[in-house]
Amino acid sequence: MKKVWAAAVLAGALAVAGAAQAAWPERAVTIVVPAGAGGGTDATARMLAKQLQDIFGKPFNVVNNGEGGGVVGHTMIMTARPDGYTIGTIFPFAQMKLMGQGDISADKFTPIAQYNFDPAGFHTRADSPYQTLEEALAAIKADPARFKMSCGGGCAGSWDIPVTGMMLEAGIDAQKLVRIPSRGAAAGLQELVAGGVDFIACSLPEAGPLVEAGKVRPLVVLSEARIGAFPNVPTVKEKMGKTFEGGAFRGIAGPAGLPEEVVSKLETALKQIVESEEFRAQMNARGFGIRWRDRAEFAAFLRQHEADTKRIMTALGMIKG
Repeated sequence: MKKVWAAAVLAGALAVAGAAQAAWPERAVTIVVPAGAGGGTDATARMLAKQLQDIFGKPFNVVNNGEGGGVVGHTMIMTARPDGYTIGTIFPFAQMKLMGQGDISADKFTPIAQYNFDPAGFHTRADSPYQTLEEALAAIKADPARFKMSCGGGCAGSWDIPVTGMMLEAGIDAQKLVRIPSRGAAAGLQELVAGGVDFIACSLPEAGPLVEAGKVRPLVVLSEARIGAFPNVPTVKEKMGKTFEGGAFRGIAGPAGLPEEVVSKLETALKQIVESEEFRAQMNARGFGIRWRDRAEFAAFLRQHEADTKRIMTALGMIKG
């Protein structure tokens, strides 16, 4: 009788252990998007969610939370239970902690993969006296306080921080440059055309319509190679002799401590999606750049993002104590 009872207990324990170790995902997964509905981050997350649902056969539900410029959404991702059922899209976040907006850092995430990168561009008006990057940087270096640059959104963001880093590389006292926040790149570009600012930091696709209209002149793109849709815009390396890449990125991450099974399955699925014709066509149609980095490469990239942002913001005197 004792043997029968012991066998029943063992069988029950194995059943419980088997249930506890059931293959992920057993139920719906939440993808937190630290941005409002309808924007680029939301659009790319929904592209991924659809295909992830197709691959895993479970719902992948997008939840938008863009409060605090993304601070709240990023905090939701990094403080979620590390069971694989809450992940999210992350984008440049290092400035948030440096400005005292939230205790957000790379070590509080489990990086899974990067799928997007849109390099920053540096632009002026078409009727500006500065025809090239060299001419613009020389003028700014001679008297930085005389010039105004739109940040293409909030200052200390995806566009102005890397462009400022380029200026520091050129020996410019960028702290004296007048940096103007705007309600996004569209508003900043209109201010540029109207003569309210001399330059703007934003992506080439954002400036594209005004470039085609002959009102804006791109001077450089902060990428390793020229952008296919803008073949006449040179890179920093072409102009300054050194590779300098910077801009907006998007990737998928979860809270620290995410199980290996979850990370491995998601990384494999995301690679399949990013390489698919469907995803590439959708991204190209919206003007989003595609950049694949696996978990290890993405983790190293995030550490570099933090180091670069801290260096540039220190030079600008923007770090809160």
